Amino acid sequence: MTRKTACAEDLPGFQIRRAERLAIESEAASLTPDQVYAVEIKVENLSSAGFMADCPTPVLIGSYVSLEVPGIGPVEAQVRWQVGRKMGGMFLDPISLARCEWTAEKTAA
Repeated sequence: MTRKTACAEDLPGFQIRRAERLAIESEAASLTPDQVYAVEIKVENLSSAGFMADCPTPVLIGSYVSLEVPGIGPVEAQVRWQVGRKMGGMFLDPISLARCEWTAEKTAA
């Protein structure tokens, strides 16, 4: 008897990412949850739709944050997940990676 291994695609609510993510060399940034306080994070990857970061402080899933993106300025996002120190956010409006100083070189190549 063979047992089928469950994969992420089989889980309810699974969605394939539509935007390519670019790895970033842990760029320091300021994240401001609900415009109340600032948290220093290290952004590890970025797409036009969102980001993943190392975040030492728990941030409420579903909360709205502002992320300071060099070359663009403050970008509004929603926290979608956090596991340990890793967290992910979805931008409320897509950003231009060509304008972002973290990724401009990678997108131009």
